[in-house]
Amino acid sequence: MEHNELRNRLARLAAYRASATPGAAVLIPIVSEAEGPAVVLEVRAFDLDIQPGDVCLPGGHVEEGETPAQAVVRETCEELLVEESQIELLADLGNIAGPGGRPLQVFAGLLHGYQGDFSPDEVDRTFSLPLSWLLTHKPALYDVELVPSFPDDFPWERIRGGRNYPWRGQHNLVPFYLETDPLVWGATARVLWRFSQMVGELRPLT
Repeated sequence: MEHNELRNRLARLAAYRASATPGAAVLIPIVSEAEGPAVVLEVRAFDLDIQPGDVCLPGGHVEEGETPAQAVVRETCEELLVEESQIELLADLGNIAGPGGRPLQVFAGLLHGYQGDFSPDEVDRTFSLPLSWLLTHKPALYDVELVPSFPDDFPWERIRGGRNYPWRGQHNLVPFYLETDPLVWGATARVLWRFSQMVGELRPLT
């Protein structure tokens, strides 16, 4: 392969990766409550195949032909039974590594006139956390080591050191808001922690 052909192929790959949309998008929905702004969270329905009963934010897969912003509005409408006109997107907060390492695009927005409704097909119940609480509480962080698992036919004999090869373990910090009930942890806690850090930089918040 000539250098020019290699250069062209890598340029096409870079352009494709730059234009590729994330696999999923979530919304941090902010509502007005008597005590001030609060974030609405969902408890996933217990009969779902993926993460049943876990706490999450509204959102889901980005379908072919739609943007992450369009996906997060569509999913929020389906899960919280609201109209598009009730959702006011405020900011695209970029992406984080979601479950399984896939990119998760995060948006923050206002949810106007929300009455606490939800689709029982996807949601068991909803609850809220005051924004003031999120700004003053840091999650507990647990350093999880990801241990490699090898197939039976792994070619140990080809590696210097064989089964004693000094693999460098991968680590993942898993956040938990231990004071919450139901428990907010994992990717949802990571999104809220990042959000609270961003908003906290803009103090004072009234």
